[in-house]
Amino acid sequence: MPVLTEKYLKSLVPERFLHDERYRNGHIHVLAPKEGTRILGMHTPEMKDVARQIVRDGSWRDQIAIWKDHSPLTGADGLTHEERMIWGLTIDYAKIPLDERLRLIEEFIPAVDNWAICDNFCCNAKWVEKEDKELLWSYISGLIGSDEEFRSRVGLILSLAHFLDEKNISRTLETVARRGYSDSDPYYVKMGAAWLFAEGLVKQYDTALEYIMSHRLSKWIHNKSIQKARESWRISDEQKDSLQALKIR
Repeated sequence: MPVLTEKYLKSLVPERFLHDERYRNGHIHVLAPKEGTRILGMHTPEMKDVARQIVRDGSWRDQIAIWKDHSPLTGADGLTHEERMIWGLTIDYAKIPLDERLRLIEEFIPAVDNWAICDNFCCNAKWVEKEDKELLWSYISGLIGSDEEFRSRVGLILSLAHFLDEKNISRTLETVARRGYSDSDPYYVKMGAAWLFAEGLVKQYDTALEYIMSHRLSKWIHNKSIQKARESWRISDEQKDSLQALKIR
């Protein structure tokens, strides 16, 4: 495939986004992009198809090099939302050694500035399950410790998606609790931490419940964790009632 131009990517934008203002505004509102972000309007399945295609045809390294060297990466003069989303998905789909993948992730993280780019990259990282999780955890726990909003969220969502199994959940929850996110932290960091503990309650209720009962989380994260867990159909009504009683007033 030739270099991915905006003209080519625009050809994959659905007609409804182009011609239905209400739909277009709703699409952009859900993404919650940073001010100035250029949004073409592609849907996630089409972006995944493009990422898979450039991996298959072998052009992905050249394409990533072009994105990496773009300055600035974000904002009005930066890469489009779609280019950055495809960038992350390409790293997920490429069949490469872990050391190369981690280097590519380090180059990619500065381009992450909204929840959609972050979460799509993290939740499509199927490669995690095939790697040395001990080595990978040392990297991810470092991301969680970051003071940078989306660097930290990448660590949180990778942990949520891949490190809440029975073997890893205790150290994951302990690492996040010890990090000490506060109510004054950026919204998408707090929300990532809350979502992680909510998922912990769903997957390993008794283990995660210890952190709720010991009040080791900030008030906002504590209550939001309970709210998100209670919204899940994967825990019982009895558990939902017990959690409701633990909310901080």
